[in-house]
Amino acid sequence: MPMLKCQGVDIYYEVHGRGERTLVFAHGMGGNGAIWYKQLAEFYRDYQIIVFDHRYFARSSCHKDLFDPSKFPDDIIAILNREKIDSAIFICQSMGGWTGSQMAVHHSERVEGLIMSHTPGIFYHPDVINERDVNALASGIGDIYTTPALGSNYLSTNIAGAILYSQISGFNGIENEVIPQKIAEARIGLNTDMLTDYAVPTLFITGNLDLLFPAVYIEALSSRVPGAGFCNLGEVGHSSYFETPEEFNKQVRYFLAKI
Repeated sequence: MPMLKCQGVDIYYEVHGRGERTLVFAHGMGGNGAIWYKQLAEFYRDYQIIVFDHRYFARSSCHKDLFDPSKFPDDIIAILNREKIDSAIFICQSMGGWTGSQMAVHHSERVEGLIMSHTPGIFYHPDVINERDVNALASGIGDIYTTPALGSNYLSTNIAGAILYSQISGFNGIENEVIPQKIAEARIGLNTDMLTDYAVPTLFITGNLDLLFPAVYIEALSSRVPGAGFCNLGEVGHSSYFETPEEFNKQVRYFLAKI
């Protein structure tokens, strides 16, 4: 599978499927390019699909000092340029939202649409605060197969899925605390009041069991992004693309049809 070097880091990516339009899937902190297998199976007949490992993750392994979220757009643009792709639709989970939202704001000509799944990305507003339930978050960290990245009910209803998520995540080889630290240090947040000319079709997706970015927070933030849609998938946790892929994929198809 292809590798390319971008600013000192070897970035791993894969190209699948067929179709005139391209979907780029940007994973979160608990995943890597392999985590999107349910979406790959759903969309590869109709779209060209790019999945990749963010710098520092899995097959794009590098020293933690080279993990810089401000470089996410450079990495994906390098992939698009190599594959001679002018623009794409970005589907972003959690940390991947920092890739898609930076692309939408700073390289909008290359973004046909943006799905922000359980993530604020770089967007913020002083009146919209992420008020996490600290006690619930702490109770969501237990044995090796329990993680706040999955809904509190997921392990009991799909132990095989919980094990698979843990196995894929285990390939990343990262220090978890590095991610929020580097995001904060990058200072790439953008007050949504500044989005006066924002015109990228955007959909925020969330679920009621998300402990990391609660649904009420995502809904309030989405209302501050011009033209953005909002979808709550109900009783699902932080990783709806993995926990309830059929419903997640259905919402993606609705969005794709609209744009």
